[in-house]
Amino acid sequence: MSVDSYLELFTTLFGWTFYGILWDVLLATGIVFLPFLGILIDNWREPAEGGEFGSVTGLSLRRMELELFIALVVVVLAGQPAALTPLNASTLSYTPPPTLIEPTPSTATVASPESTFGSSGFVGSARTVNLPIWWYAVLSMSAGFNHAIVDGLPAASDLRTYEQQARLATIADPRLRQEVSDFFSQCFITARSKYQADRPTYSSITALLTSHGSDDPDWMGSHVYRSTPGYYGTLRPTKSVAGWRYNASRDTEYDTGAPPTWGKPFCKEWWEHGTIGLRKKLIDEANVTSTGFAGLVVAVAPTLASEQQSDAVAKTVLSNAPPSWSNNDLMTHNAGSSGLLNTAENTLKGGLAVGGTLIASALFSVTMTAILAGLPMVQALMLLGIYALLPLVVVLSRFSIAMMVTGAMAIFTVKFWSVLWYLALWVDQNLIQSMYPDVNIFLQVFANPGEHDGKRMLLNLITMSLYLGLPLLWSGMMAWAGVKVGRSIEGATSALRNPAQDAGRQGGAIGKAVVSKGARR
Repeated sequence: MSVDSYLELFTTLFGWTFYGILWDVLLATGIVFLPFLGILIDNWREPAEGGEFGSVTGLSLRRMELELFIALVVVVLAGQPAALTPLNASTLSYTPPPTLIEPTPSTATVASPESTFGSSGFVGSARTVNLPIWWYAVLSMSAGFNHAIVDGLPAASDLRTYEQQARLATIADPRLRQEVSDFFSQCFITARSKYQADRPTYSSITALLTSHGSDDPDWMGSHVYRSTPGYYGTLRPTKSVAGWRYNASRDTEYDTGAPPTWGKPFCKEWWEHGTIGLRKKLIDEANVTSTGFAGLVVAVAPTLASEQQSDAVAKTVLSNAPPSWSNNDLMTHNAGSSGLLNTAENTLKGGLAVGGTLIASALFSVTMTAILAGLPMVQALMLLGIYALLPLVVVLSRFSIAMMVTGAMAIFTVKFWSVLWYLALWVDQNLIQSMYPDVNIFLQVFANPGEHDGKRMLLNLITMSLYLGLPLLWSGMMAWAGVKVGRSIEGATSALRNPAQDAGRQGGAIGKAVVSKGARR
């Protein structure tokens, strides 16, 4: 039998264990027999109040037999746990939906839960729990129905996983963070200042801007600076860079008789080198801080060239860990200040950058991620409560058939939430693809702060309303149906009681007529 979360593997067993305990208590205290006493009293009192006698008594007994028979059927099917329908821990399993990180996830069982449930929490669940026949059938039908629907629905891409993992990709190594700041100060700022001053209009630059976007010159790995003569190809840092060996043909400013340990690479090779280049280090750091993030980008955008995929990873890391000035030297054509004024200016800019929409978007995204992760746990705990309290409902309903149907609808309603959440996921993924049809733009802006935060907030709001609203709507609709079904069942059973009630009334009338005739005589 399949369940819908890691936690439900254990709450299902515990819920039905509590059911058995509560049923045993009701049985031992005799409370479980009170509904039968109520049936006997009601079927004796009502005819007696109508003055029933003679042949009418037989009809009253028939009504009593009918109600007692229905109550016994309910006890057998929906009250007493039966050895014919055991719930074995070995039959429970949960297979999470595939994601970009885990395209073929492992199936979790009670023996191998793939989580801390059952090992450090929810420990000691029974390996086999006997269930009433009716509730076992309801569980089996609900699980099979839900998974048949999910298997029949279109597959949903997993773009939210990319967003979550992109937020984790950052620079944890302080040495790499310093190297990024050095490249920012000594290569990018110089190239950016030269570009702003020259405003070149070469056809080659126009082609690069068309291919890589008009904002390409605004980031450290700009293709314009890497491919245009006079920029990264000729620029070098003002100080040596650790890890780059001295090269006499390149580092001509040093005395060849006493060369330094490290040299000054050209900015282009500093960025692009396949082994010790800065972009390679950023990609490796992304895979460390956000496991397998580079592969995740390839999975999201397989049609992009590898160069664009690598740039997307580097941009994401730099967005989460932006570089800062590594010195207070004034750069050519740069309006920045030095010393305390520069610190105040950068602090003000940073405060404005993370204000307003950016903070709201980030907080909303974190909140949504936590809620979406918690919804299946809430579902599992609610089902535990339903299973545990069912014995009281069975007894207090006086072993009503309507209660069996209503309880079945309640269980089915809550378990069907999993289907609704998959539907919400499918809608969410399609909305993302519709709002970001260009995958290159998606990689650049969806998971990174910037001017598109308003659009991302709209997507998050819609997704939240779907995940929370669809179950509420469905539960309300099932409540309407449950009331209608309950009334229909009551109407059907009342037809069986009417003959005895009519007989009671007729008996009372006959009795009054006989008494009156005898009095006149």
